[in-house]
Amino acid sequence: MTNVELAHVRGALVELRRSLESLRLADGDSPYVRRLMNDLDRFQLDMEDVSGAGVRASALCGSRRGREVVRISDGPYQHLPWQDADDEGIGGQRR
Repeated sequence: MTNVELAHVRGALVELRRSLESLRLADGDSPYVRRLMNDLDRFQLDMEDVSGAGVRASALCGSRRGREVVRISDGPYQHLPWQDADDEGIGGQRR
């Protein structure tokens, strides 16, 4: 994609965010509005990947009302906090 095309897509995403914020004000924080906002966040993150992270999604979307993206590492983690937890995929083991 050319820089002009990327700028056009970014502008469309900003306009879509404005429209979704208006929808949120009109309809409240309903599940379908949250889902659409979540999809838009993913689109903006994908645009960062496509454009080489030239413009951060947080700069595109203005105020995020306290929302932030939390990246979870795929690396090893400490098992100690989870030693007495049940595996959700298998079900309770202590019944």
